Amino acid sequence: MGDYMSERANFSRDCDLVAIGGGTGGLVTAAGAAYLGLKPALVERSALGGDCLWTGCVPSKALIASARLARNIDHASTLGLQSDGARSDFRTVMERMRAARATVARHDDPERFRKMGVSVHFGAARFLDASTVEVEGVGRLRSRRFVIATGAVPAIPPIPGLKEAGYWTYETVFDQNELPGSVVILGGGPIGLEFAQVFARLGSRVTVLEMAPTILIREDPDVAAFMHRLLTAEGMEIRVGTAATAVRTEGNAAVVETSDGTSVTADRVFVATGRRPMTDGLNLEAGAIRTDGGAVVVDSRLQTSSGSAWAVGDVTGALQFTHVAEQMAKVALRNAVIPGSTKIRYDSVPWVTYTDPEIAHVGMSEAEAEAEGGTTYRYELDDLDRAIVDASAVGFVKVSADRRGRVLGATIVAHGGGELILPLVMARQHGLTLGRIANTIFPYPTMVEGVKRAAGEYMRSRLDTPSGRLLKRIIQWLK
Repeated sequence: MGDYMSERANFSRDCDLVAIGGGTGGLVTAAGAAYLGLKPALVERSALGGDCLWTGCVPSKALIASARLARNIDHASTLGLQSDGARSDFRTVMERMRAARATVARHDDPERFRKMGVSVHFGAARFLDASTVEVEGVGRLRSRRFVIATGAVPAIPPIPGLKEAGYWTYETVFDQNELPGSVVILGGGPIGLEFAQVFARLGSRVTVLEMAPTILIREDPDVAAFMHRLLTAEGMEIRVGTAATAVRTEGNAAVVETSDGTSVTADRVFVATGRRPMTDGLNLEAGAIRTDGGAVVVDSRLQTSSGSAWAVGDVTGALQFTHVAEQMAKVALRNAVIPGSTKIRYDSVPWVTYTDPEIAHVGMSEAEAEAEGGTTYRYELDDLDRAIVDASAVGFVKVSADRRGRVLGATIVAHGGGELILPLVMARQHGLTLGRIANTIFPYPTMVEGVKRAAGEYMRSRLDTPSGRLLKRIIQWLK
């Protein structure tokens, strides 16, 4: 065995491309390279799948599904049903989440990628020079092309006493089996609010501390205000403009002192204060790869300062979404194979915050669109037939468009908002107008009709233009 390990440690191989990081960016790059007939290698420290599979999208949405059903059971009377208040214990909820995650994990089985022609290696990678990486416990890989896709990790604020008191993050929460009676969440962004709602709906008392003047600072002010009211109505305490200044332990509880001179006591502290690019140990300097603020610097074609390396996903500091990492990987691979052939675009990237209701967005903010001369059209979902009969009549659709009806930006706050945003993403990316959407036949009754109704607001506004007024005069004359 020792001789075998020694041989592996001296292993050296020439590859056509090396993807560093086994999350979405690395997996898509390696699989795509194999499909093109190249000899790719994939290097990952632990398990394939990355954050999305193990500590992000997949397990969090499994918990959100359980929490949503718990909420629906509590409010069964809205549909004329009786609820016995039954609850599965938290351990069962977590076991269900892990089972779902294990099922999804089959898609990222190393053997699946090996059968594609990808050489998969496990171990920490470090650059030796611009054409060589060394993989701990494996050996050296040489290539003319490298794609760095090592993702990001939680950014932990330097709060006195926080480390000593202990805390959870999105990386550690999925290992837990006991529901805390109370949780204080540091951060009112998407991650913080998604977990706040999960904990609250499963039975914890939740306090959210956000140092910014509002939660969800990347969303429009009316969206943030709407969600603040909704989450507060569900029983959460949300304190904005309030930072945690210190943490101390009292018995089994953590006491979080705040910038307004008060404190919050809870069984657990959950840190959701952002993420930082993961470049630790990569020795990027040896590969002539520049960073800025910890993120790998790339150009519009995702090439780094090295002529042999590209970078994709969260490690670049770009929009931190799995679907963005996937698209970046496709662009980087094209440019690695055919240099300079494709540029990345972010202007039509949708994102979703998976609270309930979901917040889905694409394009400009309302303020940005109106600064460009756009107008915003809004439709309230409490007037939508399907939302009414489903007892989900909460939220709205708003779309900002230019004079010709081209979509500049849109936000949907609704149950299933992440699905409903797709017509507006397609319109934004492919130049379809609100007029085209309004004149499309949508099935009735559906939630996506809310998009058509918002487009209808644009069509009605056209009647107040000179051409619209002329049309009305013609119609009056013809009658």
